[in-house]
Amino acid sequence: MNSISLPKNIKLFVTIVNRGYGEKIAEMLRENEIMFNIIALGKGTAKSEILNYLGLGQTDKDIVLSVVQEDKIPIIINNLREKFNLKEPGNGIAFSIPISSVDSAAALELISSIINNDRE
Repeated sequence: MNSISLPKNIKLFVTIVNRGYGEKIAEMLRENEIMFNIIALGKGTAKSEILNYLGLGQTDKDIVLSVVQEDKIPIIINNLREKFNLKEPGNGIAFSIPISSVDSAAALELISSIINNDRE
């Protein structure tokens, strides 16, 4: 049985910022040729100590999910730090998660075509 997996250099990039900044983040990502972005509305449920530790004091959040080539992540992190002041506590958080496989050929084809279009 053949298993299909994504190239190792594809990651899910997650940015959590105060409500209202999600579209600005997505616009910055599009400027960096990251075209697949989903913005979800989030509401924090963690205790205030945890929120303060993560720099997420306000509970209404925009969660931006993006599919990104691994080599673009340092550029994106730098842009987030500079343009959205993510280096300061309370302004949000960003991290990436490796995408090592998907469970359907259709999902793989969709994600791969998005990344391939970004490379062109």
